[in-house]
Amino acid sequence: MSRRCAKSACKAKDLFVLFATLLFLLNIDNAVGQTVQIDPLSYSKTTIFSSYPQACGDGTLKCRLTEWVGAWFMPDGSLMVGFNMVTGPTAPRYGRTFMPEPLLNKFTLDDGRIFTHKFPAPAGHYYFDKGYDFYGLTGDCPPSPQLPKEHKCSLIVYLRSTDRGATWSPWRTDPISGLGMSAYTPQSTIALPDGSLVRRVNGDDLKHVPRIPYTAMMQVLKPKRGVYPLRWPTLGGPRQVVVKDPTVCKYQISRVRRLRNGRYIALGQLWRFASGGTRGPCVSMKAGSVMLLTAASPSDVERGRWRLAMSDISAAKLVPNEWDVAELNNGDLLALFRTSESATSRTQTRKQALLRSRPADQCPDRNAASCWVLDQSTLGNPGNFPHSGHPELLATREGVIIQIATSGLSYTTDEGQTWAPLKGSPPSDYYPRAIQDPSTGDIYVFGHVGHDDPYGGKSEEAGGNYSGINQSITMQRFRVKVNK
Repeated sequence: MSRRCAKSACKAKDLFVLFATLLFLLNIDNAVGQTVQIDPLSYSKTTIFSSYPQACGDGTLKCRLTEWVGAWFMPDGSLMVGFNMVTGPTAPRYGRTFMPEPLLNKFTLDDGRIFTHKFPAPAGHYYFDKGYDFYGLTGDCPPSPQLPKEHKCSLIVYLRSTDRGATWSPWRTDPISGLGMSAYTPQSTIALPDGSLVRRVNGDDLKHVPRIPYTAMMQVLKPKRGVYPLRWPTLGGPRQVVVKDPTVCKYQISRVRRLRNGRYIALGQLWRFASGGTRGPCVSMKAGSVMLLTAASPSDVERGRWRLAMSDISAAKLVPNEWDVAELNNGDLLALFRTSESATSRTQTRKQALLRSRPADQCPDRNAASCWVLDQSTLGNPGNFPHSGHPELLATREGVIIQIATSGLSYTTDEGQTWAPLKGSPPSDYYPRAIQDPSTGDIYVFGHVGHDDPYGGKSEEAGGNYSGINQSITMQRFRVKVNK
């Protein structure tokens, strides 16, 4: 039989080969030749908020604390940000007071040391810098949404913009009280489709408050006929403790995200009882596990119906800390972890991995519609990202995933296999939060100037004089251009 093909068959074969070759070249172009940059005409950076300056311990008028920003869209399309703010006396010479020692002693470190303001700290104690003690700064707060000036006040401040970030106005304020500012930070706050606000409060940072759960709580502020209650629900109410597993002694949440199919995920860490069972001391901070929760709908979020959506990951493989994810088209998640090089190392680094979507019969909670499993073969740091606070990923409508950090912005178009610097973008400010307007493509990156700073600076015992911290909230706005 002749090996030569018929003329029509050869033509079809040649066309198929040509089509396959073009498709192959197109895929190479997409994977290698595609570049992303910021549209320079769209870029701007502005300071959207600076609190009233306070007298520093050295007498200068430059002390401000505004930090830990969150960002979300309301159902009406308005853009919201929330952040911590403190005003009032910065130092004892101006009348600043601190948490009483018996209440402070309720806080402990993993190694059992007790917090104290006594300096030097006695044996078995840990000196807690008074600059981070905000207990005595809640008092003469003005009515919401007025912003305090010289008032002794610690607040969550909410700003609202109805013109895509061009102007901002106060929307509401919530007084807060605590040893530090971590308990109420609004970085994970979101709005549900009916306008309800969802926030997490970390009871582990509120040991001085009696009769509340000393773990994370998810609270819902639900409007009635468009009017929001003046106060959030009482801490520890029904449905607020959403991890029901009795072997979990405490957990933390720092990100809540809505997926494209209407489900919600919450990211954090969890710690189980060190001796097993349902009581006793928790494992150490580094011996916990990263945690992923899922809720099937806004209604489930409101009712506290969250499910564990990922099995525990040994700290020998991934030391738990803050992390973030970006949703991929196939339902998998690209995860970026702030972690340590090993369970015995103090050196922090970045690692990323793919979390593979799995059906309910493979989930730790069989009542979850689906869950995710860490693909250990993808665990690494292909972007060579340095340590830079809380990871922040943004999955854009252009199909690009952007990694946002104080060390610079990077992007990937191949699900994290390769990363490249995002041209035209300066680094973010501290603990960034990013969000994209789906109708315009505008990307907003919010952060705060400064770091995890004590109010007014470090205390005199710690070598400071309560002076020199001048924080503000900034916004970068831009669009991205995809070039082939």
